[in-house]
Amino acid sequence: MTEVSDWDDDEWETPGRHRDGRTHGDAPAAGEPAPGAPSAPDDRVPGDPPGPGEPTAADAPYADAPYADAPHADEWETVGGATTVRAPTPPPRSSPKPVGQRCPACRAVVPPGTEVCPACLSPVGAGRRPRRLPGGVLRLEFRTGGGHLDVPRGTELRLGRSGSWAPEAAGLLAGEETVSAQHATVEHTEDGTAWVTEVPRGATNGTRVNDRVLVPNQAVRLSDGDRVELGPHVGFVVRGIEDGPDAATG
Repeated sequence: MTEVSDWDDDEWETPGRHRDGRTHGDAPAAGEPAPGAPSAPDDRVPGDPPGPGEPTAADAPYADAPYADAPHADEWETVGGATTVRAPTPPPRSSPKPVGQRCPACRAVVPPGTEVCPACLSPVGAGRRPRRLPGGVLRLEFRTGGGHLDVPRGTELRLGRSGSWAPEAAGLLAGEETVSAQHATVEHTEDGTAWVTEVPRGATNGTRVNDRVLVPNQAVRLSDGDRVELGPHVGFVVRGIEDGPDAATG
């Protein structure tokens, strides 16, 4: 059975009577403010020590601590009466290195220090002297594959894919479908001049010298550094000509 405790009547507070036996009409106890009495005015000013029962600085050691992520004092500046954060100065950027120069013949970008354009094999730089080959040999430097063909003085070289018609050039041109089997000839005369001629019946994709279209069976004089195109994809640059005459027909 559950035990039930009786409460003493003296422990109950009835209307008009306190637990200590005093009624609401009795005088206040010693040290107790009278009902309705105004509280004592607080005449302290900022900076006075805290009063009794008020927290002190030791009770809040982190009250005046700065934020952990606040900027350093050197990073603040005052502008127009307002304090702002000064952004850090970015490091200076280094000047970009030169990427090269434009080829005067084909306008391709040539890497610095390169004397010959990798696109058209033309010499790069104004005033560059033609490269002379020993024995007065005429050299045809092809753009694709890095190959070349030499034409000694007093000889003629045939250009085409046919191994029987152009045995010297067929090794370089056999796989070039845009080059005709019999395409053109290059003649290097005894006096050091050079001429290129498209075959009499014409090449399927034509022949050009410095973007000038050749007429079949009409020779065109070559100068050192001239670009000769055999169709749209294969071409070479002429090297080793002693003189640099203007192009002329013969």
